[in-house]
Amino acid sequence: MEKLDLLRAMHDGHATISSAVAGLPDDALLSEAPGMPGWTRKDVIAHIEWWHRHSTAVLEGLRSGADPYPDEGDDWTIDAHNARVLAENRDRSAGDVRAGEAASFDELVAAVEAATDRELFDEGVQPWFGRTAAREVEGDTWGHYPEHVPHIAG
Repeated sequence: MEKLDLLRAMHDGHATISSAVAGLPDDALLSEAPGMPGWTRKDVIAHIEWWHRHSTAVLEGLRSGADPYPDEGDDWTIDAHNARVLAENRDRSAGDVRAGEAASFDELVAAVEAATDRELFDEGVQPWFGRTAAREVEGDTWGHYPEHVPHIAG
């Protein structure tokens, strides 16, 4: 995979999310997400936004050498993390979340465009990150979106 392929996959995958979000008025984003009890569609979109920002933080950390999560311990779990993200974003408006998700994707695209091939495709660029940034971006974008399109589009 090359950077252009990575960007194409990101954009193609994101088209499914942005289409689902664009097809719903703000009041529909406040309704429960199908298949995710206790979550609204807005909450799912904020969750996607967070994961975009995560990949951006990882890329920025790989470039600067600074671990974006130096205080994360071994007791970290995905469920606890997602619950925290849900709680932190619960009171945001639908419009704010809609805008935040779009902006977070644009910021991630810019971070990928600014990254070198080494930063994107080599393992072990920094001692605190043992996989490739491209794999991380995939997991936070087009590899993640199919799980949540049904929760948004219903």
